[in-house]
Formats: sequence, C-alpha cells, structure tokens
Amino acid sequence: MVLAPLRRLRTRPRIAKFLRLISRQLLEVNMRNSSTRSAFTLIELLVVIAIIGMLVGLTLPAVQMVRESARRTSCLNNLKQLGLAVQQYENVRRYYPPSRAADEFLTWPVLVMPYLEAKTAYERFDLKARYADQNSEIVRFGMPVMFCSSRRSPEFLSQAERNGEHVGSVGDYAGNAGSTQHLNGTHDWAGFAVPVDGVFNSGFDFQNPVSMNRLVGSERGRYRQVDILDGVSNTIFIGEKAISNLFMGEPGGAADNCIYNGDDPGTFMRLGGVGLPIQHLKNVNPPDFGDHPQWGSFHPGVCNFVFGDGSTKTIPNSLDEEVLRRLCSRQDGQPVTFDF
Repeated sequence: MVLAPLRRLRTRPRIAKFLRLISRQLLEVNMRNSSTRSAFTLIELLVVIAIIGMLVGLTLPAVQMVRESARRTSCLNNLKQLGLAVQQYENVRRYYPPSRAADEFLTWPVLVMPYLEAKTAYERFDLKARYADQNSEIVRFGMPVMFCSSRRSPEFLSQAERNGEHVGSVGDYAGNAGSTQHLNGTHDWAGFAVPVDGVFNSGFDFQNPVSMNRLVGSERGRYRQVDILDGVSNTIFIGEKAISNLFMGEPGGAADNCIYNGDDPGTFMRLGGVGLPIQHLKNVNPPDFGDHPQWGSFHPGVCNFVFGDGSTKTIPNSLDEEVLRRLCSRQDGQPVTFDF
C-alpha cells in the first residue's frame, strides 16, 4: 500500500530532490552535533513532521482507491447473488418474478428471498396482501444483499411512504423494466396490460387477479427464459438505481421508498436507452426518478449490473445510450458490439 505512492514519488524530481536535500542537511547537522547532544532540534522535528505529512498525503488517495475498489467488488457480489436467486426462482416457477404482481402489492426482492437465505423473513410476509397490510416490523427487515456499501447500510429505512404506510427497508438495486421505447405518458413500462420489452415488469392483470384487496392466486411473472429473445447474456436483469443523496429514502419523485412497496414503480424498476443514460450525478435536485427511472450508482464513473446468465459487469456511466437501450431490451434483435 505504501510502496505505490513511493514509486510515484521517484517520478517527481522536485519533491525527490527536496527530500534528498533535507536528508543530507539533517545528516550533516547530526554529525556536527553528535558529540555535544543526542536530541532533535525543533526545526528537525518540524521537518520530519512535514515529510510524514507529505507521505500521508501521497498515500491517502491510494488507500481511498483500494477501499472503493473493495466496495465495488462487494456490490458486484451482491448482484451476483441476486442474479442467481432470480435464476433459481425461474427454475422453480418457470417464470421470472414480476416486479410486482399487482399495484400496491409486494415486489420482486420479497419474491426471491427464499433463494437468498432469507426464507424466515419471507415466511413472515403475507404474499397475497398489499404492502399496506403487511406487518410493520417485517417490512423493516433489510437484506444486506440489497445494499451497496458505497451508498448506505442495511439499517437505512425509508423516510416516508407515498400513502402513509409503514416505513420500511430501502434498497440500492432495481429490476430491468426495459428500454425508453415504452417511456411515455401512459407509463406502459410500469403498467399491467401492455406488452413491453423489459424483464422485471409488473405482472399482467389478467394473470394476477385481485379480490377484496388480496391476490386470488400466487404471483405470476410475464416472462420465461425463452422470452429473452436477445439472449440472457446480452440482457440486463438487475442493476444499481440512480438515487439523489439529497432525497434518500423518499417516495414520489425521489423513487426511493421501501423496496418492498409496490406502490412506487420507480423504486424497484429502472429503464435505460436513448434519452435516459446512466445517471452520473449523486446530488440531483430535484430528482425525477419516479417518472424517468434511470440507472446510476455512487461508484466514481461506473455502474454495476448483473445479466440474465448470472454474469456481472461494471459499465462506464458514459456508455452510449443506444448500446444501453439494446442491453435493456430483451427482444430488439440488435447486436451489442461495445466491449465493456
């Protein structure tokens, strides 16, 4: 850790020359005074402190880079686990999980809990009930796998909910709801009737009927693996969602309320494509992720994703919008040639 900054130090002639001069002077002073004293003078101590300060200043950026690299790797591991959980869900249920079975009902992070070593928590949710009717304690349960350490910890709760329901655990990852092709005034990307080009879309209403505020049967997703026409290795499944650090945990435009609450689709679903690039700002004011749900992270310059085959990729925020559209659409038939 310390050697790297020292190597860089050799490439800076002026600093190196300065340190050699100081060292030579200190050596001469010590030789002249070795017979009369054994303590350092105030000037010598100040010089040593200055040198240590310079070394710390050179080393600190390297330490911060290593820490961020570790956090980014941890984030990729989270996405890897989520991707594998989705695969297992599809193997058992024959459909990928819906982002939410019906409006105001539970979301996909709850549905994949049994495959994330969170079965005990999963069994405490009432899967046929709306979020508003869930136990106020269980919705506060935070799965560590849903949190990127560059942003926050599993103890973070929503600041409010759209309709005054119980506050609950938030999350840093969202399912791919498709490309901007369906980002229109009718919000088809988040609806329950119109076929779209994502993976984690709301369940079709005719397949997830509701009676007396309860699902009639088990939740059913829209798509199977055979429906990913572009191939699972070319289609984003889950990624980091853009959040403003000025409005963390807030519903509505901020789209960062409880990750289990199916009332605010921007919280657990995101889009990408032309006109909707990966967001590179952390402090958007005001945010509009409720209506324009972008991908984005708190990692410098990049955003992490997991694809349908379980592979994880770190993609630069500067990714071409057309390439991003192709990665978000499961059925456009367009090749992806960008090497990331």
